[in-house]
Amino acid sequence: MKLVRVGVVGCGWFGEAHARVYREIAGVELRCVADIEIQRAKRLGAMYGATAYKSVEDMLTKENLDLVSIAVTPQYLAKTAMEVIEHNVNTLLEKPLATSELDWRDLFSIIKRKDVIFIPGFIELFNPGYRLMKKILDSGELGDLLTLSSKRIGRFPKRSLKWEVGVTLDLGLHELYAQTYLVNEKPRPISCFTSYMLGNENEDISILILKYGNAVGIIESNWLTPIGVRNIRVTASDGSIWLNYITQEVGVEKGEESRIKRPRWREPLLVELEYAVEHVRSGSKPKINEDFANIIMNTLFEALKMAKRIP
Repeated sequence: MKLVRVGVVGCGWFGEAHARVYREIAGVELRCVADIEIQRAKRLGAMYGATAYKSVEDMLTKENLDLVSIAVTPQYLAKTAMEVIEHNVNTLLEKPLATSELDWRDLFSIIKRKDVIFIPGFIELFNPGYRLMKKILDSGELGDLLTLSSKRIGRFPKRSLKWEVGVTLDLGLHELYAQTYLVNEKPRPISCFTSYMLGNENEDISILILKYGNAVGIIESNWLTPIGVRNIRVTASDGSIWLNYITQEVGVEKGEESRIKRPRWREPLLVELEYAVEHVRSGSKPKINEDFANIIMNTLFEALKMAKRIP
């Protein structure tokens, strides 16, 4: 088995999760971690026996890496990814990938020019419950898709973490890529409604309405609700199906029949990083790649341009 040498940029809570999970994957060596707050990098490096760096440039110059995970503050994601990709290193980039349309275009251009393996951090595509849901829908058991309705809400405004991003890019993005991958149709935004209840410069409530071929999608996301909800329901001509992302439970309703399916629980991040390592090791282009990410990002930015503000 070919050894895959990896590094992690960003040593906050999610960067730490990446480091932990890489250590669980056979044939992977966590070589290094980097963070502008060097003490965080040193702490994480000491936990997992990895070299700590303050500078991404320094890390890339001194280390020979096959794959880098990037989990920095959202407004620095695109810039950091471009720096890594300019060194011809395969990259897994956490969402929201970029916080402006210009940054995303520049990043997408560099990915294409360098021809590296790029995997967007669309973690719910690796949720076992989601994968089971897609398998059932792809089987045709429930007939033609009619509507998709997603809700992702919770009380966790990111301004406390100095994230320069609204709820559409933070939470709504998850549901857009999940819906798009389910139906395998390019989304077309119909309308977008936003609200700014917390007085922040970025929206904290977002409602998207989209068309996927003959199906209609609705995505609701906000940072105001005191409980966390992450679910999706799809209605079709012969039944419906729902998913609770948190419990990974899938409910199928068809005629008088109603059943709940529970796939074997696995951590979605582990499944995602295994997917990245597998493609880096084989050198094969993943299906979940920059082209799929480009569809998602362009759709979101187009939707935000047409957004109507709710008083």
